[in-house]
Amino acid sequence: MKKLIAFCLFLIYGLFISANEIRQELDIAWKDEKTANMLIKKLEANLKTETKGYLAAAYMMKSNHASMPWTKLNFFYKGKKMLDQSIIEQPENIEWRLFRYEVQIRIPKGLNYDNTKEDKIILQNYISNPQNKKKDEILYNKLIALNLPKR
Repeated sequence: MKKLIAFCLFLIYGLFISANEIRQELDIAWKDEKTANMLIKKLEANLKTETKGYLAAAYMMKSNHASMPWTKLNFFYKGKKMLDQSIIEQPENIEWRLFRYEVQIRIPKGLNYDNTKEDKIILQNYISNPQNKKKDEILYNKLIALNLPKR
């Protein structure tokens, strides 16, 4: 009975998760496997188009914690496929482009995953419009912190 109640609370909590909460958990998930696993479960329980990019990033972060190379690759490619699909479904979503850019500048070139030129232009265009700071100040400041070279 306790497990059922805990599961129901988990699902209810998952319905009301905000973007800022997910962002905070993603920052922790990069270093903490338990947080990555919890975030994946939470996002899978309430999967929507609006959260699919976060789930993709969480899978890529989970690949960071895997010990076996093929397990790392499985999580990475699962996240890659999901992130690319999220960008196709929501091309205007700057956060998905940011995730992809950050991953691509950190991974080995041998994985043949490189859209950095395209994403960098889109991110630079977003930063160049001061109105975007009003839309989402946290995301805007995160992009500024990347120190993208000016075009």
